Amino acid sequence: MASQYTSTFSPQDVTVVISQGTFSHIVSGFSEDSIVTVEKNSDTYSLYTGADDTNSRVYQANTSAMITLPLQQTSNSNDILSQLYENDRASRDSSGLFSITVKDNSGRSLFFAEEAFISVIPDASFGNTMQLREWSVQAVRLTATFGGNANFTPEDAASFEQLGGVVEDKWRA
Repeated sequence: MASQYTSTFSPQDVTVVISQGTFSHIVSGFSEDSIVTVEKNSDTYSLYTGADDTNSRVYQANTSAMITLPLQQTSNSNDILSQLYENDRASRDSSGLFSITVKDNSGRSLFFAEEAFISVIPDASFGNTMQLREWSVQAVRLTATFGGNANFTPEDAASFEQLGGVVEDKWRA
């Protein structure tokens, strides 16, 4: 039985970077409970079962994803995202697309899309407590790496490498 070394996750080390040409912005002012959500728009494979219980799987080439950024109403990133949205809406062409990177700098998870856009602006509410603005960003052709935050045990490193993965030295025990 393989053991796992103690891992560390630091929410402060999750970064979201939006870039467009020479412009770059590190998103800040996230909600207390959630920093970012990345959700694929479709399954990679779907199961098809015939009337006679024969089965096939259908490959879906769609690699797009919805990235949700829940920001405090006081975050300056709301202004940046609002302006990106307005610029894109006014141009109505591909010049409003931007790239987006989501990285767990305390671990190995990384998500990137060279083309992304704000699909809908958030709802707005005001009250006696901090309110959130949930930005919906469509990420086109997302590349996704789901990684852990612990050093690899020798057994896990060997298994990962046997599958074709590469373990960086800093993640070896």
